[in-house]
Amino acid sequence: MNKKLLAALLATAMLAGCGGSSKPASGTDSGNTSTSTGTAATAAAEPAKTADVTPTGGSVEGTPATEQLDQVVVAINSASTDASPYAMNTPSRANTKEPLYATLFYIAPGHFIEDIQPYIGKTVTQVDDYTWDIEIFDNVTDSKGNKITAQDVLWSYEYSFRNQEFLVYGTDVESFTVVDDTHLQLKTTKTIPGVIEKLLCNSAMTIVNQEWYENAPDDEKQNNPATTGRYMVEKNVSGSEIVLVANDDYWQKDETMLPDVAKANVKRIILKVITEDSMRAIALENKEVDVARITATNLHRFYENGAAKEGYNVYMGITNPILHSVWMNMDPNGPSKFAHDLNLRKAALYALNAEDFMLASGNTFDTATVTHASTSPHSAGYQAKWDDPSYDYFNYDPEKAKEYLHEAGYKDGEVEIKVLMSISLYSDSQQAVVIAGLEEAGFKVNLLAVDQALFLNYRFENDQWDMIFDVKLAGDNAVTGWDNLYNPVGYSNGSVCFTHDDKLVELLQTAVKDASDANVEAFNAYLTDNAIQKGLFEGMTMCVAQDGILEMNISNATFNPQGSTYAADFVSAPGAH
Repeated sequence: MNKKLLAALLATAMLAGCGGSSKPASGTDSGNTSTSTGTAATAAAEPAKTADVTPTGGSVEGTPATEQLDQVVVAINSASTDASPYAMNTPSRANTKEPLYATLFYIAPGHFIEDIQPYIGKTVTQVDDYTWDIEIFDNVTDSKGNKITAQDVLWSYEYSFRNQEFLVYGTDVESFTVVDDTHLQLKTTKTIPGVIEKLLCNSAMTIVNQEWYENAPDDEKQNNPATTGRYMVEKNVSGSEIVLVANDDYWQKDETMLPDVAKANVKRIILKVITEDSMRAIALENKEVDVARITATNLHRFYENGAAKEGYNVYMGITNPILHSVWMNMDPNGPSKFAHDLNLRKAALYALNAEDFMLASGNTFDTATVTHASTSPHSAGYQAKWDDPSYDYFNYDPEKAKEYLHEAGYKDGEVEIKVLMSISLYSDSQQAVVIAGLEEAGFKVNLLAVDQALFLNYRFENDQWDMIFDVKLAGDNAVTGWDNLYNPVGYSNGSVCFTHDDKLVELLQTAVKDASDANVEAFNAYLTDNAIQKGLFEGMTMCVAQDGILEMNISNATFNPQGSTYAADFVSAPGAH
């Protein structure tokens, strides 16, 4: 633990609330750069562990409702309430995407192709190791009555890829062709477990009618879109709330053929923007919302002695392996000094304290795990020896960081670096950890702390950052996660961090073909030896609901109100006033 940081972290957390805060770091405005002051924090006590925290499935006993309920109010932690089909992936995007827009099929977290559920797709048949025949229902329409054909499905896949969200389409698809109005054929490039599932059910995918999308004005796409999911937009107040209402004339009349995310167990879903974690907790206690995601900082309000407190239902778990990491700008044709200097990259990575960064997020050692590799500890392929205390994965060492800075030929304060972070993902406290660590190593830090919409644009611009902090799906297997990040087929500029490295691609291709421990270790070692990425931590998804929600449906780290189970006597908390 870096004691020098903790007082500032705790003070910042008290003011801003940890995790999901949309408040910019001190001295910044959303979308503007901020040069750090160079002030380090002073000593304070280390945050205590949360007692008896164990994964819990978000279920409580009760008599379930058999009819559709009127409403549920869900707190969301991002002010971006963009409901258009191809909106960027902000922290609250899944709250609107899942109810509004369909995928071909649906698979619950942790399940595979054998458990696939129909959606727009009716059947999928494996022809050989790489080839899959797909049939869609012949009566699919959107909420405006536009027919959805196989051509619309193909166009939607290609548009989602061009929009730089559905990147696995570029890396994992050999060809995707229309056979007729209700049939397509998909050929994959690999057979690793999880590949076909992600292609058929990926949450980054959105299927809509091509003609409607290409001709609809932006206002209609945002406030009255033609949706293919079970819900429609009733009201959208930018930055405040978005109200979704069930489509009573949905094309699929057979309820048994609807996936979990396309149920309509509640008529109206009110998504209420509350950006700060502490305020979401207070809203739950004051019965202003029915459900909210929180961090470990506020977990004690709803959970103790290994169980939810009376009146609440708590979910804690890992729905998908998701890893917080930092990447270095590796573009040899860009302006970043890091791209050409291994010692400079090592200096920056040794200066970062992953443990402090995790604690500053509002997590504890019980609710999150520091990683010692460029993949998630919950991804297949993660090796036990990486967690040995003797294994050096850029273990925080400010003196070693300073030595590498000097070996690169720089004196303290001579190198200014641009650090890109999303204020929707990372709190002031986490920003303070990064600034203090880098400045202690001798760097001059120019923090670019922006909202998620701007962040999603800047991440692809090689002149906007030298280091970027982000959260990415690590994959059920380490190799699938790396393939999404470093396969140049999926990127216009090399990879997630602009690598143009033939050896990196060769090692990746070898691991993709055979995800053996040796091949996984070789690729991870190459990333480490070349100081390209440093994995930081993975945290549990924590969601709290009033106990009138008997079973929380969670996927993609998001509460799905439409597929959750409610008590027969459920009353939405705001409706009780």
